[in-house]
Amino acid sequence: MGAMTELLSRPPGPRAPRRPPAGPPVRPVTVTVAGAMAALQAAGLGVLAVMVVVLVGWATAADSEASAATAVTGGLQVWLVSHHTRLVVPGGGFSLTPLALTALPLLLVHSATLRAGRLAAVTGRRGVVALTSAVTSTYAVLATVVALLARTDSVQPVPASAFSGAAALAAVAAGSAAVRATGRWPVLWHRLPEALRSALPPAAGALCVLLGSGALLVGVMLAGRRGQGVALVEGLAPGAGGAVLLLLGCLLYVPTAAVWGTAFAVGPGFAVGEGTSVTVAGADLGSVPSFPLLAALPAGQGAGAGVLALVVPVLAGVLAALLLRRAPGARDPAALGPRSIRQVLETAGLVGVLVGLATGALAVASAGSAGPGRMADVGPDWWAVAPATALEVAAAMAVTLLVLQRRG
Repeated sequence: MGAMTELLSRPPGPRAPRRPPAGPPVRPVTVTVAGAMAALQAAGLGVLAVMVVVLVGWATAADSEASAATAVTGGLQVWLVSHHTRLVVPGGGFSLTPLALTALPLLLVHSATLRAGRLAAVTGRRGVVALTSAVTSTYAVLATVVALLARTDSVQPVPASAFSGAAALAAVAAGSAAVRATGRWPVLWHRLPEALRSALPPAAGALCVLLGSGALLVGVMLAGRRGQGVALVEGLAPGAGGAVLLLLGCLLYVPTAAVWGTAFAVGPGFAVGEGTSVTVAGADLGSVPSFPLLAALPAGQGAGAGVLALVVPVLAGVLAALLLRRAPGARDPAALGPRSIRQVLETAGLVGVLVGLATGALAVASAGSAGPGRMADVGPDWWAVAPATALEVAAAMAVTLLVLQRRG
């Protein structure tokens, strides 16, 4: 009885630890592995999406004599072109990028990198650089491998251009996603200089006006010359399946045409082959490819749309000035003293530089080669479009701010 009482009064000992669950231990995913898997996923989904569209068009084209292997290779080549890869064709090359299709790999790489960054718990500057480097290098290598696999006797992608184009695209998409994955995007925004933070929203608004007006200008000119567009389609005789692919191709090149319309509006214009020019002063063209979207090209001197196009950069500068005035915490130009002229000019100049840089980058992305012979030079010249856009937008914005100050 005493032993039983002693046993009941004894304090309980430590509890035995639980056994770990069966199976291998779960290890955290490293940043390098997460980045490589994100690049592989983005590249695979992008190739698959393009391949499905190309194979459907090939299957619905009753008069097509191409084999399934040729259709698959063509899908890989289309995916490469969306990364600004140069394709060597008989007598020349092709590198004219459909910017609407480029948006697909941008979104895929961005979303895959964002998920990878959150899975690997990326924090700090080193984590952002490591994740961006892993995604960029892996994606560029995968694009190079695709370029080697997509070579045929008549079309040969250049591996170096595939590597550089894919690396540039992945660096932009993955870098922004890696910063978002850290959750410190608002902190980085507030660390920017105050002048830059106040100039970015007006610059974005001005850029939207330029691109939207460029697209509207192309649409108006295409509607006015719809007869030529119908004649081009009928001359190609694409059939039912080919007509769908032709329409899809035109839609994919609409953003590219919008950039060309912007270059037309700001003055320098663009070229549709060596020795040609399309500006507000008129068009000097020779024979152009039978692509329906090119029916919007003006003909002759003194195009009617040229006068209206000159108003576009002015509207962009006026909108930028209004956005700057209505920004939270902005100082009303009417309340500024005479010494504020320098501040107005500096702000307008900074906005103009930002818009010019963005327009120049889009001009680079929208230009390229469209075939052999004189079609090796197609699109706007960035070195002419960027400074013209910056100067016109900055001048219109400065005049608007000074007028508002004078009226106040």
